[in-house]
Amino acid sequence: MTLRAALFFLVTHALVIALLGPDDPVGSFLLLMAAPVLAALACLRRARDSQAACQWRMLAFAVSLFSIALSAVLYRSIAAAGPTQMILSSLVLYVFYRIPLTYVAASPGGDNRYVRAVDLTIIALLWLLYYVHTRSLAHLSTALWIEGLATMSTVQNSLVFCFALIRFLAEDNADRRDFFRALALYALGYFLLALYINTWQPQVPDGGWADLLISALFVLLAVMAGSSRRRPTVPVSRALRRVVDAGVPLMLPLLLVMVALLVADAHPTLASVGFVGAMLGYALRSVLTQVEIQRQRDELETLARRDPLTGLGNRRSFDESLGRAHRRARRQNLGLAVLMIDIDHFKRLNDTYGHPEGDRRLRAVATILDHGLQRGDDLLARYGGEEFIAALASSEAAQAAQLGERLRAAVEAARLPAADGHVTISVGVAWQ
Repeated sequence: MTLRAALFFLVTHALVIALLGPDDPVGSFLLLMAAPVLAALACLRRARDSQAACQWRMLAFAVSLFSIALSAVLYRSIAAAGPTQMILSSLVLYVFYRIPLTYVAASPGGDNRYVRAVDLTIIALLWLLYYVHTRSLAHLSTALWIEGLATMSTVQNSLVFCFALIRFLAEDNADRRDFFRALALYALGYFLLALYINTWQPQVPDGGWADLLISALFVLLAVMAGSSRRRPTVPVSRALRRVVDAGVPLMLPLLLVMVALLVADAHPTLASVGFVGAMLGYALRSVLTQVEIQRQRDELETLARRDPLTGLGNRRSFDESLGRAHRRARRQNLGLAVLMIDIDHFKRLNDTYGHPEGDRRLRAVATILDHGLQRGDDLLARYGGEEFIAALASSEAAQAAQLGERLRAAVEAARLPAADGHVTISVGVAWQ
C-alpha cells in the first residue's frame, strides 16, 4: 500500500466519522473492517518475494481475524445484542486474533515438525485459557468484564511487542529483520491504542474518532508491508544472537505461565494445566532441540572428515587414523605400507575437458581404488588435488608394491578418457 493511498483512505474515514459520527456508525465500521483486509492483502503480497514468507502469511491471517471480529461487532450493533452476546462472539474472535500474532512473534520456527507441534500445543493451551477466561466474564457487569479483558489484553500485547523487538534486534537476515520491525511497530501501536481505549475511553460509542485510530494502525501495517524499500543487512553481535536463540524457546512457555497466573484465582484447575503444560512443553522442546543439535553435530563431524567430491576420507581424517593403523599393524606383527597415488597429467585433463569432467574422473578413480582395497581396516583418503593416499598392514614391502601395481593396472584397465589417451596413475610405496 502506497503512502498516498493510505492518506486517501484515512481522510475518507475521517470524513465519514465527521459527517455521520456515532449516530450512524455503519459507514465507519465498514471502513474499519476494510483496513485489516488491506493490511492482510499487503502482507500476502510481501510474502511472495520474501524469505520471511511464512511469517508474513501468519500475520495476514491474524489481521484477517480482526476484520471478522469487527464484523461480529457490527452485527451486534445492528441487531442490538447485549454484552453477553458480544463476549461470546466478537470478543472471542479478538482473543483468537492474538494467537497467530503470539505464535509468529515467539516461535523460533524451523523445519523440525516435532518442535513446531510442541509450539502449537502451547498455543492451543493459551487459546483455551483465553477462551475460558473470556467466557467467565460474560456474567459480570460491563465495567468488570472490560477491566478483566483489558488486563489480559495488556499482558499479551506487551509481550508480543517485547518478543518481536527482541527478535528484530537479534535478526541478521534482512527480510526477517524487516518483518520483525513491522511486527514490533504494529504490536507497540496496538498495545498503546488498546491501553488508551481500555483505560481512558472504555465506554466510547461506536463510530467515533477511536475508529480512526484503529484504522490508522492497520493502514500503517499495510504501508510497512507494501514498502518497496529494502534495508541493507545489519551486522548483529554473535553474542546477542546466541543469547536470543537460546532464549526464544522460553517465550511461549513464559507467556503461558503468565496467563495461567492471571486466571489462577478464577480457574485454579485450568491454571494448573497451564503451569504443567508450560513446564512439559519447554522440557520436551529442549529435548527435541538437543537431539537436533546432536544430529547436526554428527553431520558436521562427518563432513569435517569426508571429502565432499569423492566421498573418501580427507587428509585430516587420514592423519588422525594413521597412528591407530600403525599400532594395529604392530599388534599383528606386521608392517605398515603407505601408498601415495597421483593421477598422471591431471592439469592437462582439466584444461582439455574442463573441471566438471575432471571431477568425474576423480570420482571414478576413487571408486576403483576403494574397490581395490577390500579389507575393512585399510585406509584410503583423498590427500589433496589429484592425490590419494592409502595405508594398510603388510608383511613386507614387496606385498605392498604388488598391491600398488594392481591398483595402477585397475585404473588403466578402466580406460577413462584423458587428454592423451586414458587416465593413468603413478603409485609410490613406503613400508615400515
